[in-house]
Formats: sequence, structure tokens, C-alpha cells
Amino acid sequence: MYITAEKDYIPKYIKISEDVKQDISSGALKHGEKIYSEKDIMTKYCVSSTTARKSLDVLRRENLIESIQGKGSFILQTKILRSLKKVIGFTESMKKQSIEPSSKLIDKVILSDYSEYHKKLNLIDGEKILKIKRIRYGNGIPLLVDTRYINLKYYPGIEDMDLSGSLYEIYESFNIKIIHSKQILKLSFLDEANAKLLNCKKFDPVIHIEGTLYTQDFTSVEYEEDLWNGAVFSFYVESSL
Repeated sequence: MYITAEKDYIPKYIKISEDVKQDISSGALKHGEKIYSEKDIMTKYCVSSTTARKSLDVLRRENLIESIQGKGSFILQTKILRSLKKVIGFTESMKKQSIEPSSKLIDKVILSDYSEYHKKLNLIDGEKILKIKRIRYGNGIPLLVDTRYINLKYYPGIEDMDLSGSLYEIYESFNIKIIHSKQILKLSFLDEANAKLLNCKKFDPVIHIEGTLYTQDFTSVEYEEDLWNGAVFSFYVESSL
């Protein structure tokens, strides 16, 4: 009874703003989409215009939405910075920006037949590659479709390990550290399948990064093909004359 009574004292506009936050987290409201107007909130929650306006004000103050005069309010894209200069894993990068990382493994298969990825990793016929595909999340929001081709010559048995966390940490358990990378960055657009994985729309822009990761002696141990949500990530390079 006490807990129920305590909840009843939470202002209605706070409850409404929390509902909207949940809709954003679940993907019911996607980044860049128009959200409920004051009139919509008044009708949906049976509240006054003052309460509806306060609920939107909470979301504005938290930089979750922006209002454009004559058009309405829209879900803001929170930009996440990613350096192109240093080799750093997704997990470490997110934690440095106070974002809680998580992953979901959606595909795992061993490639035995010679393929373009064997060639990219300088492998010969008969050597095996582990292909994994994951969705990487930040604070529960899908940010990246991550596909990796792992040279099993250097990571025997890795296919039986939990691959939902940091691969770099797993690699180090094999006494192998990623030092170098050669990557290509380009603009691409989501197909229907990957759009669903990122809670985006078909043809939404993504930053497509692919390339090879190397150890200190330039041994190729992994090839990556990643689709970074272009509305969320900003990549930067530091340089000097």
C-alpha cells in the first residue's frame, strides 16, 4: 500500500515524460521522428494543456527532443564521438562516454570453404574463419550492426566462448593484442533487414566501416564489416602540420 501511495504522488507530467522515454528506448519512437503534440498528450492521458506542456518541457531540458516552430517536436539524435586515430573497442569507447554497452549475438558460423574473407586475412584453402554478427547497444539502444571474420588459427576454441562482450578482451586472453588497423569508411544506406536491427528505416544513412585488424607484427587476425548508425555517431580525426 505504501509503494502504491508513493507512486500516486508522482506528478502526472513526470509519469508522461517517463512513458515517452520508454517509447524511445523500446524503439516505438525512433530517433528523428515526430512525437506527440500537446493536444495528443491531452487526449491520450486525459490531462490539461499545462500538464502536457510540462511533460514536453522535461524532455527538452534532458535534450531528448527538440521543438521546431510550426512543425512540432522531434526525437533528438544524441551524437556519440568515435576516434579514427586510435584502435579502441566498442565497449571501451562507450564506457569512456558514460554509456552502458551491451551486445546481442545473432549469427555465428564457421567458414571452411575458401572465400573472399580468407583472401583478406591472407589465409590458404583449408584454414577456417569464424563469422559472427552482433547488434551492439548503448544504454539499451541499438547503435551498430557488427560483423566479424575471425582467424581461427590464432583463437582455437573461441567459437565456444561467450562472444556477446568485448572481443578485444577475449583476444588478450589468447595473449594477442590488436595494435594496427587498415579501414575504409564510407556512407551507405540500410537495407530492410539491417534497418530492423537498428530500429531505423530502410535507406536510412549508416557509416559503413570495413577493414583488417592486425597484431604488433602485422599479422592479420580479424576482418570487420560494421554499420554504424549515421544519425548517432560522429567520427573525428586529429592531425597536425
